[in-house]
Amino acid sequence: MTDHAVVIAGGGPTGLMLGGELALAGVDVAIVERRASQGLIGSRAGGLRSRTIEVLDQRGIADRFLSQGQVAQVAGFAWIRLNISDFPTRHNYGLALRQNHIERILADWVGELAVPIYRARDVTGFAQDETGVAVELSDGESLRADYLVGCDGGRSLVRKAAGIEFRGWDPTISNLIAEVELAEEPEWGLRRDASGIHSLSRTENEGPVRVLVTEQSLDRAGEPTLRDLSEAMVAVYGTDYGVHSPIWISRFTDMVPTGGVLPQRTRAAGRRLCTRALPRGRTGPQHRCAGCGQSGMEAGPGGQGNVSP
Repeated sequence: MTDHAVVIAGGGPTGLMLGGELALAGVDVAIVERRASQGLIGSRAGGLRSRTIEVLDQRGIADRFLSQGQVAQVAGFAWIRLNISDFPTRHNYGLALRQNHIERILADWVGELAVPIYRARDVTGFAQDETGVAVELSDGESLRADYLVGCDGGRSLVRKAAGIEFRGWDPTISNLIAEVELAEEPEWGLRRDASGIHSLSRTENEGPVRVLVTEQSLDRAGEPTLRDLSEAMVAVYGTDYGVHSPIWISRFTDMVPTGGVLPQRTRAAGRRLCTRALPRGRTGPQHRCAGCGQSGMEAGPGGQGNVSP
């Protein structure tokens, strides 16, 4: 059994940033990640906002991201575009850079800090005692740590196994976001109606189509299917444009957790954990976006800056 001071479940943007922060503080930290590499299926989120770039700059790594993306004015409020070029910050702009590149750069940084990443395996369970946590992995191995940190997504096994409730306001809207292929030319761009906000756009010049569409009911549960997406598109557009070959499909709501109590020695950290029972008392929606996946991805790295071990 290998010992670490902290084990992080999940090697996405949140887990990587937290791992880097703890390593800089001299903490023996390791990350457990289900993917065999840092590669992503699909493009996911599309960039970084000003505050996230500032946090990366505090760690001396902002230029790594800036050199591979394109700066732009992306701030806005209530669909009103805002120009922040005169704001008193070195980074008064956003950055267009896909999440697969963002994760790759973060993983390279974490590697330079000698943080071990146990790849191609999941955290499947854990047992706590007075001295720490025994962490069970999907390959039959186990790790020992003073603390286990759950950065394993909105359906976090760590949160559920720790008994941390997902308490808060009930959702009022359910959305599907996906990257797919369409057999017919669609109605490109944003659409707003009584049911919500919808969009159809290309992720690249000849890449897959990014779909954001509101579902007509809140009673769907589990992993979304191509049929779910087709039905939602027909309800909004009157057709599904011959949707096929999904790269990925995700469901999210506007549920807002309000907090809870953390059991001893189990720390839940990170926006993508999606429980508001956090050590620093942060609150926010599960995953709300306007078709780009930004909220979920960016709040993770931003929330881990200056973390105290």
